[in-house]
Amino acid sequence: MGLDTALIDGKRMPLGEATLSLTDDGVARGDGAFETVGVWGGRPFRRTDHLARLNSSLRAIGLPPADTDLLHAEMDQLLDGTDGDAALRMYVTASGTRALTLTGQPARLPARHLVPQPAPWIRPLGTYGPAGAKTMSYMPNMVATRAAQAAGGDDALLVSLEDLVLEGPTFCVLWVREGVVCTPAVDLGVIDSISRRTLAELASDAGYDIAEGHWRLDDATDATEFLLCSSVRPLTAVHLVGEHPFPEATPVRDLLASALDARRRGG
Repeated sequence: MGLDTALIDGKRMPLGEATLSLTDDGVARGDGAFETVGVWGGRPFRRTDHLARLNSSLRAIGLPPADTDLLHAEMDQLLDGTDGDAALRMYVTASGTRALTLTGQPARLPARHLVPQPAPWIRPLGTYGPAGAKTMSYMPNMVATRAAQAAGGDDALLVSLEDLVLEGPTFCVLWVREGVVCTPAVDLGVIDSISRRTLAELASDAGYDIAEGHWRLDDATDATEFLLCSSVRPLTAVHLVGEHPFPEATPVRDLLASALDARRRGG
């Protein structure tokens, strides 16, 4: 099929011709859930986990579950003939529309400088119904990115009202402190990142202790390496958080980045 292709409710078309009605709740209200699946060498990485998280998000925002068997088949249809790296996105709107797109992975400069930004819309699980859901309503995340860039950074590091480190607008974060790989706990209301899960597994396999918890910004900046990753990003070392620099040497990043690439490509 090739890249720049879409399926809208099972109907195949070139991406440039794919449309949703202005009255669809996904367009009119940003009401729905989505997933971005990294495709590496033509293979979708951990798609079962992505489909499970999609339904978890739909449940959190009070929508019925998607037909995962149908989505699985549509993913296969979209990927037929693809043997390179790509980004496969799935959207399920409150109007019931299924939209899948297949594109090249986004070209972007590495985010080396993160500027902390408050994220009052991210609240702990149990205190706010949609907490932790990966929804189509991404406007606050994009505003945070623009604010960070206006302040001279590459992207934002989202921080709670209690000054706890959360995540990036479109990526998870980890850091290495005293030989331990640390990451914010999911109960803070951050996305249950599949990249973070994979990296935690790889770090554990490499003999590192993993700590999920609630850390203030000062705790995270007192680290030897600060890292970010997403489904369609490599594991990247951050050089600055705010004005706090990190060492140039990144041995944990280098080890895990190689292991992550091998895992994504089935090695």
